[in-house]
Amino acid sequence: MKTKARNSRLDQRFTLLNSERRFRRACEQIVQLNYKLDELQSRYLGAKRDGLRTFRYSYRLRMSVVEGLRNMYYDYAHQKAEDISGLRRDLYGEIVDVVSGSEDDDEE
Repeated sequence: MKTKARNSRLDQRFTLLNSERRFRRACEQIVQLNYKLDELQSRYLGAKRDGLRTFRYSYRLRMSVVEGLRNMYYDYAHQKAEDISGLRRDLYGEIVDVVSGSEDDDEE
């Protein structure tokens, strides 16, 4: 019985470490996608300034794809943060608040 409880806690610790690693990686990807989005936006504004409609359309499409991808990474990172919060509470008794970057979550 004792070994089962010990194995369960050990599994939770491994799950916590894995979740934290995945959370950090997702945050790194979000930062990279923000850089990519800034780069595309500056190219779009240059094409708009120069009146290059075909490039503007192409850049708008690419910007929407990168923005959608960034939003998916954000949702994934938020879910991992929730998981980490629960695991830390169960393992160590820590109370970790997960803060969302949008104000839409406050209204729900």
